[in-house]
Amino acid sequence: MEHTGAAALLAEVERREAELARLDEEFRCARVTARSQDRLVAVTVDVRGHVVGVELAPGAPRAHPPERLGPLIAELAGRAVDSLQDHYRARAELTRGPS
Repeated sequence: MEHTGAAALLAEVERREAELARLDEEFRCARVTARSQDRLVAVTVDVRGHVVGVELAPGAPRAHPPERLGPLIAELAGRAVDSLQDHYRARAELTRGPS
């Protein structure tokens, strides 16, 4: 009977290790994009919160003058970072084992 319990425990440990490895890979490759309400500006951040992409649709310069574009990009980057943090906070809660 003890052997069965040990095998089950080992299987659970291996399952959790595989899940953690999968989450680690997902975490390292994570990217989130936030878009302006008019969908003309998009900012993508990586898991460290670094901006890795900015997309401006053809109408963006007319809709967002230069003095507004910089703050909009910063705001979108912040929203993308917040979204990524919320996602991983929720994932961490889901993957916790029983207390």
